[in-house]
Amino acid sequence: MANVAAIRIEQARLIEVEQSEKLMELELSQAGEIQAMLLPTGAPEYPGYDLAGHNLPCRTIGGDYFDFIPYDDGRVALVVGDVSGKGMPAAILMSSLQARVQMLRESRPDPASAVTLLNRNLAERCPIGKFITFFYALLDPETGVLNYSNAGHNYPLLLRADGRIEELSGGGMVLGLFPNSRYELRQTKLDPGDMLALYSDGVTEACSPVGEEFGEKGLAKFLSERKSQPCSELVPELIDFLRTFHGSSSFTDDFTIVLVKRSGEPQLTVN
Repeated sequence: MANVAAIRIEQARLIEVEQSEKLMELELSQAGEIQAMLLPTGAPEYPGYDLAGHNLPCRTIGGDYFDFIPYDDGRVALVVGDVSGKGMPAAILMSSLQARVQMLRESRPDPASAVTLLNRNLAERCPIGKFITFFYALLDPETGVLNYSNAGHNYPLLLRADGRIEELSGGGMVLGLFPNSRYELRQTKLDPGDMLALYSDGVTEACSPVGEEFGEKGLAKFLSERKSQPCSELVPELIDFLRTFHGSSSFTDDFTIVLVKRSGEPQLTVN
């Protein structure tokens, strides 16, 4: 009788564990759906430009963030962020970041001021050991002028129409650590035929089965060879390419890519 009772108790315990796991899976699934709603469902349209972006968390939910934020003066903010860590803690902090970035739409600050303000707000509430890498750019579609500020994020790649590849270097401390950090404002220009790539480290740090890293050179080569294709086609092709490169359908880190291409032929300078 004691053995039978022990078996039934164990069975009841296993059933309870199974029910708890199913409930957890359901909650994570719902959290993933909510998080997906915080990210753009599509890219805004601007004459003469082709934009696309995509986020692919390595788990049900993740800590990467990207956004297109149209300003009412015609400019558009391009945003990419990466919260340290993975899973639920990173996802919650990512949601907090998204809400704060959206609030900047009303005041229309320049990128350096925007990043400084975000850092001050986040540093007051960021959990110990957590931080965010962040890149904020403001594009004027009329002129192609791009003002930007970087808080410890991967340097975006600017693929010029003539084949040159530039890194948008410069920046400052990651967000969430020191409230009084200051961030520099830099400027470049997208000319006809140029392509800009913003990305998280889940793209460039993808490794092959033998440990070879995809890297910035791999990303630049991939995009350079396919610059004539629409950005909306390049994004899924990059995902498939990295899955083959990695030797697995799943990623070990959150994947985020934002592409901006200015259409038209490069302008020739006449001396």
